[in-house]
Amino acid sequence: MNEDWKQIWSDIVNSVRGETAPQVQVPETSDDARAVAPVNETPAVSVATDAGAVVSRAEFDPSALVADQEAGAFETEAFTASAAPSQDAAAEIELLARVETDAAEMLESVAEESDSLTLRTLWTRWRGRLGAVGVAVIALGMLAILFFPQLAPQVEELLAPKPPAPDIVATFKDGEITRDQLLAHLAVLVPKEAQERVRTFENLRALAQEMVLDELIRRWAAERKVDSQETFSHTMQHISEELNLDSLHSQMHTSEIPVQESEIQAYYQQNQEQFQGKTLDEAREEIRQRLASERENSYMQEYIDRLRANASITKDLALLDVPEPTEDDLKKYYDANRAQFKLPTQVVVDELEIPIEDDEQDAKQRADKALLRIRSGASFVQASQEITGTNVLTATTVVSGTRSANWETVVWGLQPNEISEVINDDGDVFSIVRLRELQPERVATFAEMRPEILELVRQQKTDEWFKTNGAKILFTLKGQRYSLEQFYKEYKELPLETRAKYEGADGRKRLAEDLITRLLVVEDTYDRLLDVKNKDELEETRLDVLKQMYHQENVDDQIKISDEAAQKFYDENKARLVKPPEARIRYLRIGLGQTEDEEKRAQEKANEAFRKLVPGPFQQGADFAAIASEYSEDQESAAKGGELDGWVGEGFDTLAELSEHPFHERVLSLGVNEISLPFFFGDSLYIVQVIERSDPQPIPFEQAKELIREKLTHDQHDELLANLSERVTQDANIVIYDSVLRALVAEFAPAQTPTPEE
Repeated sequence: MNEDWKQIWSDIVNSVRGETAPQVQVPETSDDARAVAPVNETPAVSVATDAGAVVSRAEFDPSALVADQEAGAFETEAFTASAAPSQDAAAEIELLARVETDAAEMLESVAEESDSLTLRTLWTRWRGRLGAVGVAVIALGMLAILFFPQLAPQVEELLAPKPPAPDIVATFKDGEITRDQLLAHLAVLVPKEAQERVRTFENLRALAQEMVLDELIRRWAAERKVDSQETFSHTMQHISEELNLDSLHSQMHTSEIPVQESEIQAYYQQNQEQFQGKTLDEAREEIRQRLASERENSYMQEYIDRLRANASITKDLALLDVPEPTEDDLKKYYDANRAQFKLPTQVVVDELEIPIEDDEQDAKQRADKALLRIRSGASFVQASQEITGTNVLTATTVVSGTRSANWETVVWGLQPNEISEVINDDGDVFSIVRLRELQPERVATFAEMRPEILELVRQQKTDEWFKTNGAKILFTLKGQRYSLEQFYKEYKELPLETRAKYEGADGRKRLAEDLITRLLVVEDTYDRLLDVKNKDELEETRLDVLKQMYHQENVDDQIKISDEAAQKFYDENKARLVKPPEARIRYLRIGLGQTEDEEKRAQEKANEAFRKLVPGPFQQGADFAAIASEYSEDQESAAKGGELDGWVGEGFDTLAELSEHPFHERVLSLGVNEISLPFFFGDSLYIVQVIERSDPQPIPFEQAKELIREKLTHDQHDELLANLSERVTQDANIVIYDSVLRALVAEFAPAQTPTPEE
């Protein structure tokens, strides 16, 4: 299926996904990146995974609502005294009471440290419900599990609840799940060929819990009359369209795209080696599918062209031309929000770090030695090369509040170009610092903040435009009118990465054309597939939507994050809300080859290039662009004097940073025009020159506000969800009968073939 067609019924409809914007990539990296060193030193329907686990259909995990849910109704007769105690038994009962108290204290202490939620939950559930004798016996049974684990199955079976009937796998308030219902539901979710693999005790138990939750959600939906709500109807309409579009695509692919028998035979004759001895009859369907796939793009485009040609369409896409902010708009925003653009005090320093690790005395000796070399005239880089286990950073910007109090007290007290004594930085490293520049607190200029302000004001004007003009008709399709408000609703439901494809007026116009196409296809789908039934899939997806709405009502809608709370968090965490520094660079790259000899030659070549760039004291180095053109094996950048497009810096993509961090760290340790020593990265040697740097910049409150709200929302969400889980578990009185599930698993287990010895 071509990308445009996918976009019509996938990108446009799926409105619940997003991903981080890509970062600028460093050149020629590989997965087995070496440590930097100088040369001279992890949707809608449950699926069966390969491991055999059943994955829950909904993001709203049913286990969250039944966490720690234990047996339920308890058979107490075996543990309850049948008659009042006699005077002769008084001493024994008093002893048992003391045993109960001691056992309770021990169990609660052990359970706090134990991974066994069963012990803790059973104790909490039944403590106080039974007499002293019963609780004491339970306590002794639990202690037996702790100290004699081999008794666990017997004790667990003794304490387990008894099902009301042999085929009942779960009960809950005014309801039950039977064995046959469980198997029927499994058949809907998992293909027949995979059922044996996933029919484990753990999976069936999770499925039973999910079925209980499904029924509770249905009851909630009936009480709330959710089916009549506009949001639910809108969502289910899109889901129904999606299922029908998938069915249409499958039908076209299997029967409508023409493939002649003669073409199949010709393909088989020309490519017999691909089919590994299969006959024509055996390979026929595979060949037909291949040929249909090759023709799909052109067939789908012809199909869409026919729909458009036969439809009556009028458009007023000029309504999507949102006026751009004027320079006056931007300056007014800056003046009104000047306090948000305050930059804290910061310093630019050179720093040599000596990690303390296991031997503090040795680290201190090396730090003292480094300080002596620097004060004798050696540069920080030279001192780092001479003394092992050190790390050097040059021209680094440090924002107030980001380092230890001891470090900042010393450094903020230095004069420009003054070198500090050895600083013990929170017991982790010894540092030697030279202050290059002290930058006092100030308000960032309009020019500095203009790009960020432009984006903020542009979004404001866009929202205002669509709100003001929402009732105007954007296009009419076969007499059906679609307003600007309807269009913007669809636009805002797009995943972030899809919305990025439709930015600006031209992008929004392309989206409008895609929506017209989608509506035409949807209408044609209903006409052509009236006999297509997706009842089971639609019900499963309907339950997912209901669960999300239940979660929305009981958790998400209860979350309240005020502007005051966001501002308070911002004020308390300004030092952490900083845009990382970046650099523009030139570089030359020399591949290491495949053998030791090739690697040795690469090092010699890199050293030769470096000597030309940095020949020594009182000598003028060669132009970096000329050396990169001569020595670099990266032809694209060498043609531009080694200059890399874009900026290099630490990004927010954690996975990418795992591999790229060493390169970024080396680059950001350099000052402007400074040239690095040759260093290993990936399968190459690099020499880098920084041609421009940007310092760390505090993120203005308006930009950070959404990130802060996300963080505070996440924290409040977890607390509310925990409360909801506890409440549902108690109110629904859910009981899962493990004995019935184990019997069911045993029933389907393959028969064991007796060994000759047996």
